[in-house]
Amino acid sequence: MNWWETKLTEASYLSDYRLHVRYANAMEADVDLGDLLDHPFFAPLKDKTLFAQVKVDDEVPVLVWPQGIDLSPELLYERVVNEQNHPVSHA
Repeated sequence: MNWWETKLTEASYLSDYRLHVRYANAMEADVDLGDLLDHPFFAPLKDKTLFAQVKVDDEVPVLVWPQGIDLSPELLYERVVNEQNHPVSHA
């Protein structure tokens, strides 16, 4: 997989701990990140108001939240591809 495939271009909050994401290769999907919140680094995101403030960083294409929380696009891409219950689509 090359960097272009994992270049995150959009992310938007859906509900609970679900996001809609889109990549430069036109792949897009809905992904549930709720299981990550058990890790201490992501624990502040249990506050759904904070979780909903997700965005793609302007300089580096990673998911970011307030309080310096981020998630690598490669990890997110892998989760999207492997997500069984929410098929990946190519626009």
